[in-house]
Amino acid sequence: MDNTVNIIIDGLKVQTTAGSTILQAARQAGIEIPTFCYIEKMTPFASCFMCVVRIKGGRANLVPSCATPVYEGMEVETQSEEIKKARKSALELMLSDHTGDCFGPCYSECPTGVDIPGFINELNKGEADEAIRIIKDSLPIPGSLGRVCPAPCEGGCRRALVEEKISIMSLKRFAADEDMKKADPYVHDCGSPTGKKIAVIGAGPAGISVAYFSKILGHDVDVFDSHPHPGGMLRYGIPAYRLPRHVIDFEVSILEKMGVKFNYNRTLGKDLSLDVLKKDYDAVFLGIGAQGATPMRVEGEDSSGVFSAIEFLGQVSAGENPPIGKKVMIVGGGNSAIDAARTAIRCGAEALVYYRRTREEMPAFDFEIEEAIADGVEFRYLSAPVKIIPSNGKLQVECIEMGLGEPDASGRRRPVPKEGSEHTVEFDSVIAAIGQKVIGDFLAESGLKLSKWGTIDVNNETMMTSIEGIFSGGDAVLGPDIAVRASGMGRLAAISINQYLNGIAVTGNRKLFEVTMGPLQNIQKAVYEKYTEAPRQKVAHMDPVEAIKSFDEVSYGFTEQQVKEETERCMKCGCRAADTCKLRKFSEVYESDSKTYAGDNERSVFIDDSHPDILIESHKCITCGNCVRVCEDDRKCYALAFVNRGFETLIRPPMQKLLIQTQCDGCGKCVDACPTGALSYKKARVATDIIREIT
Repeated sequence: MDNTVNIIIDGLKVQTTAGSTILQAARQAGIEIPTFCYIEKMTPFASCFMCVVRIKGGRANLVPSCATPVYEGMEVETQSEEIKKARKSALELMLSDHTGDCFGPCYSECPTGVDIPGFINELNKGEADEAIRIIKDSLPIPGSLGRVCPAPCEGGCRRALVEEKISIMSLKRFAADEDMKKADPYVHDCGSPTGKKIAVIGAGPAGISVAYFSKILGHDVDVFDSHPHPGGMLRYGIPAYRLPRHVIDFEVSILEKMGVKFNYNRTLGKDLSLDVLKKDYDAVFLGIGAQGATPMRVEGEDSSGVFSAIEFLGQVSAGENPPIGKKVMIVGGGNSAIDAARTAIRCGAEALVYYRRTREEMPAFDFEIEEAIADGVEFRYLSAPVKIIPSNGKLQVECIEMGLGEPDASGRRRPVPKEGSEHTVEFDSVIAAIGQKVIGDFLAESGLKLSKWGTIDVNNETMMTSIEGIFSGGDAVLGPDIAVRASGMGRLAAISINQYLNGIAVTGNRKLFEVTMGPLQNIQKAVYEKYTEAPRQKVAHMDPVEAIKSFDEVSYGFTEQQVKEETERCMKCGCRAADTCKLRKFSEVYESDSKTYAGDNERSVFIDDSHPDILIESHKCITCGNCVRVCEDDRKCYALAFVNRGFETLIRPPMQKLLIQTQCDGCGKCVDACPTGALSYKKARVATDIIREIT
């Protein structure tokens, strides 16, 4: 008797065994049909509705392929807009009852995409070599940014729910410094040469990042910079006591070992022509930065003795001795104003910062202000210069007091001059630190589209400019901003440039589907209640009395013991199953939205980490029942069960037990059957390989 059945799936003739299901026949033919609740050799559950297909000439409704047997002559369709829509709805219904973090919030908020949980885990094990490898998969300058980055990655750190955030920046610096001490520091492997050439204009954080990742991808890279040394605003805008120059030089030397060529004292628009670069290179990246000073619009600001912060800091960085005298006014409230003031102190001057709002409105980082006060910098709030008059080698600065009115476009209360409050103060020099701008008017002559602020207009997804083959990023696009964002944009540009050079659609970095618990105020207590308080480690600093005598680095960084204690504080947010989670995988394919069916009630968080090998996080469960079935039918240990009814249904050990209190033998078959991260192996890393891809 013939035991075969002939069917057609998506136009393909398939011969299968009688009694098979459509899903089994499709898999036999190499046709993928997504499913969550299907377990081979077990009775189909047909609960997830992801494996739906249409039987042509058959039922009016879509049918679950896992539970529908084949018959002779059956014709099946597995792909159509109707089927895609049904699967997307099924996914979104599952997502509506799924709570968790696919990735740690630190990773999600890092502009460079560093696998932060991954490198912290390695540091905790004492594996600094592996930590730097993980970091340098996403960031070429961790030593520099480990010193000056304002750490946006710490913004959503769940540890803040216990006491204080993890000191991610300091941990990153430690890994970088350990690598810098080695005779053979880590050098990333590079791909096979492609024969393509890229010109990078600017050796700042954006340009360095583009060059680094482009070289990894096998392209030849020439970097051009107008300065005699690399670093851009890292070197010429940040004082050496915060970022020693040897750190920048070391990190650039790694790129040189990889084969990147650096060319200094070459200025775009003067020594280099964009039109010529377009002819000589296969792609061009513009990372020219925002190196122009914004004027104060104060009468007399062009007088001798008035400097911009960029000018002053650049001169000091170059080893010059600007004639600022003994008493200096610094105008502004940002980080450049603080840097200028602390630098003036080290040049032997008395430094007074004038800011037209209060300290609460200052954009400078609070720790920078505190360190400036420790250095001896004085602050004059609610006061601003209106006129500068040179007199007998001094500067008579007429100031006016301010009050605060209604908030302006920045969200800060608008400073309002007080009538009759004018007064004059005498200084030897004035340093204006009120803003920076891109100097790139000549770029418009090359056909580049610029914004109304003079920044380069780009596609934010790809970093491509209005001219095909020319890309840009960093301050040239954003205006003055933090270095870590510039570095992240450089990485994105390298990905897009690689796509362009390979002749494929330029789409930028692959978007990773992600579910998050949301901001700190939304986090349920069960997530953090098991953690006991442990203080954030503090970085030791040079005594201010000694610090202001030189430009030696003032921060000493973490010790090995501090690293051990700080990494112990990490809560390992994110999901151990992020790489294998079917919910993530198929949500990317079907472009699902986790908020489509969002309701007012969120699933309660239940975490059971009592077992030595297996972690239960039931809030990530989609109640497919795979684990219960495996536990009952295959292992007969009955360690997991459906609890409650209706919308309150969840899977956990029965009778309010913990997993360790059941007959669970730790076989792990329930974990292997789980399509999400509701069950995971404790030994699995929270960090993922997915987030370190650069193509």
